[in-house]
Amino acid sequence: MEQDKVSNASAQAASCACDREVFQRVWRRVMPEERPDSPIVVDAPEDGEEPAGLAVVPAAQAPAVRVESVPGLLCGEVGPGLPECGSVPCLGEASAVYAPQLQQYIDFEVADCRAYQALSRRAQGNAARTLSAMAADERRHAKRLAAAYFLISGVRYWPAERGGSQPVQPFMAALREHFAQEQRAQCSYLAAAEETTDPCLRELYLELAGDEEAHAGLLRGILEQM
Repeated sequence: MEQDKVSNASAQAASCACDREVFQRVWRRVMPEERPDSPIVVDAPEDGEEPAGLAVVPAAQAPAVRVESVPGLLCGEVGPGLPECGSVPCLGEASAVYAPQLQQYIDFEVADCRAYQALSRRAQGNAARTLSAMAADERRHAKRLAAAYFLISGVRYWPAERGGSQPVQPFMAALREHFAQEQRAQCSYLAAAEETTDPCLRELYLELAGDEEAHAGLLRGILEQM
C-alpha cells in the first residue's frame, strides 16, 4: 500500500513538472522577455535543478503601470487631423449657415409629395402606382432633410398643411411641369453639394440629386405611354 502511495506521488510530481515545462515553453513564446508589470514570473532553473515552475506575484506587490492618455481622444487633446473638442464637422452647429437652405428643400419636397399624391388619384394603372411611389420618395426626402435640420439646429421643422384648394392643372400639363421641376431640383442639389463644407450634407444632396433625375425619367416614361 505504501509503495502504491509513493508511486502515485511520484507520478503526480512528474505530471506537474511536465505541465510546468509545457507552460514555460508556451509562455516563453508569448512573452520572450520578462516584464516588470506582468503578474506571472517564470523562475529560471538553476544548474542541476528541476524547473521551479511559475510564481504568481500578488497584485499588491505588482509594480504600478502608468496609463498614458492618447492624444486626440480626450477633450482638449487634439491630434493630427482631429477636430478640436466641441467642433462637429458633420451636421453640427458649424453647419447652421445651411439651415435656411434646408428649410426651402423640406418645403419643396413636401409640396412635391402632396402634388404627386393628388396626381396619382387622377391616374390609372401603372401611372397611378408610379406617381404614388414618387410621392413616397419625396416624403422620404423631406424626412431625411428634416432630420439633418434637427441635428444641426436642435429644432424640429415640418411645413404646415396648406389651407384652401389648389388650382387643378390638366393632367399632362402637370406632368410636364413636374418633369422640368425634377431636373431643376437635380441641378440645385448638385450645386448645393459642391458648395457645402459639411460632408454629410454633401452626401445627402448627391443622393437626392440622383433620385430627382430618376423621377424625371419616370415622368417621361408616363407621358410616353399616354
